[in-house]
Amino acid sequence: MPIVRFQALSIGVEVTPNSFNGTVHSVFRQACNVSLEPGTLLTLLPCQKGNVPHGIRLDTSSHSIFLHALRVGQPVACRGGILRIDGTDFSVDLRPAHPWHIDLKGFHIDLCRPTHAQSWAVAWSELKLHHYKSGMSENLGAFFLLEGRPATPAVSKILLQQGAYTIPSLLQTTCRLQLREAMISVKSLIGLGYGLTPSGDDFLVGYLAGLWCTVGVNLSRMQFLMALGSELSQVSQNTNEISCTYLRSASKGHVSESIAKLAQRLNQANNMNSIRAATQAALQVGHTSGSDGVLGLLLGCLAWQGLPPHLIFSDLLRLSVLCDSTAQP
Repeated sequence: MPIVRFQALSIGVEVTPNSFNGTVHSVFRQACNVSLEPGTLLTLLPCQKGNVPHGIRLDTSSHSIFLHALRVGQPVACRGGILRIDGTDFSVDLRPAHPWHIDLKGFHIDLCRPTHAQSWAVAWSELKLHHYKSGMSENLGAFFLLEGRPATPAVSKILLQQGAYTIPSLLQTTCRLQLREAMISVKSLIGLGYGLTPSGDDFLVGYLAGLWCTVGVNLSRMQFLMALGSELSQVSQNTNEISCTYLRSASKGHVSESIAKLAQRLNQANNMNSIRAATQAALQVGHTSGSDGVLGLLLGCLAWQGLPPHLIFSDLLRLSVLCDSTAQP
C-alpha cells in the first residue's frame, strides 16, 4: 500500500487532538468513523464535506481514499498530534488544523423581533418549496430540476406521518417546560426511520439546535434544556452509534456545519439571500437528513415563542398530501 499522509484542515470542538485510542468503526466513500468508546465516534472527512463537532477534515478531495486504505476493526492511535492507523501507512497530522465551532448558545433568535421573524419565514418558505418540488419528483418518478440540479428527497414521509401528533406535543410540552411529557415525544422519535441517521434523530438534532439558539438568558428554559439534553443522551443508545453521537453532541449545543450556519444566518438576520442560500445548502445534505434537520431547527425556534406549532406542522403535512394527490394519474 502506498504511503498515505494527510494534514488536518479543521478539528471539531469535541475532538481531543493530542492523545487518544480507538478502532475503525465504519468506512464509507466520504467518511471513516473511529470508535473511541461506546456511543462516541470520531469522524474523518474529505475537505469538501462540512465540519461536524466530532470530525476532522483532511486536505484531500478523494472520494474513495477511506475505502481503499482502511478496514473495520483496525486499531487507531493518536500521539503528539499525529493520528495513525495500525497495519497501514495512513496518518494524519492534526497539528496545523484550526478548531471549528459555531456557538449556538451565544445566539439569541427571537421571533418577536421583525427581522428574525422575516428570516425564519424565508427559511420556512425554502423548506416548503423544496418539499413540494422534491415530492413531485419522487412521485412522478422523474427529476424536477431546481437551479440546474436534481432535487434531493424532502422531509421523510415517515416523519410526517408518525410525527404529525408527536411533534406538536413536543413543542407544546417544551413551551411549558414539562420535561417528563417532552421525553415521551423524544423517545418516540429516536430511531424513527431508516439509514445511518434515521429521520427522527435528524429532526431531534435540528430541534435541539433551535432550542439552543432561542434559550437566551432565561434560567428556567436553560435548566429545562440541560435536563432534556441529559435525558436524551441516556436514551440515545436506542438508535445506532452514528446517530447516537450526533444526538449527544446536539444535547450540548454542538451540531454539524450546515445546520449551525443556517442558525447563524437566522440569528444575524441581515441578508435574506444568504438565508436562502444557507437553507438550500442544509436541505441538500444526505437523503432526507438535511430537510429533517432543517424542519427540526425551524420548529425548535418556535418552541418558546408562544405560537401555535400544530398549525405550522399541519401546513407541511397538507403539502405532503398535496404532492401525493398531484402525482396520481
